[in-house]
Amino acid sequence: MAEDTYRKTDKGRDEIATRANKLGLRERTMLIMVDDKTSRAGLLAKNPHPTSEGILDDLLAGGYIEIVGGTVAAASAPPPSAPAPVQASAAPAPVHATPAAAAQAAPPVEVSMQSASRYACRTLVTLLGPGADDLTMLIEKCKTVEELTARLEKCRDIVQAMAGRRKAEDFWAGASARLPKA
Repeated sequence: MAEDTYRKTDKGRDEIATRANKLGLRERTMLIMVDDKTSRAGLLAKNPHPTSEGILDDLLAGGYIEIVGGTVAAASAPPPSAPAPVQASAAPAPVHATPAAAAQAAPPVEVSMQSASRYACRTLVTLLGPGADDLTMLIEKCKTVEELTARLEKCRDIVQAMAGRRKAEDFWAGASARLPKA
């Protein structure tokens, strides 16, 4: 997996040219870095942010990149050594997508504290940039589902104040879908 080399798909090149799917800053930066030569380990070394590995997995699952020499089927699913598939990035689905097509394209969601924390941290960094670092540290310190739920609710309120109600609703929908039952 660390030796895998990626290339942009037509969808990835289209996203760079048109920003049609409105990828977040970190996702777009990682997509631009994919050059058909640099291995996964090399990309992660160039972009050592804690969310970079998840971003690469999301770009692969979202069809923006594919493994060089891999098949289209392999490019549409996370590598087998990934812990579990996670929904693609927090970017909204394209307006022209039908609900049935969006539901069919979305991979199943892992329900665990780790998955909810990982999703929340990645989304907060995408939405709020470096200002999210303090919030992500507090999320990562949560030990119980109740504590994590309370922290994520506070983060939802912060997202609403800084990025708007729609983004806060999207954040909460993604995070709560991954939270285990208390």
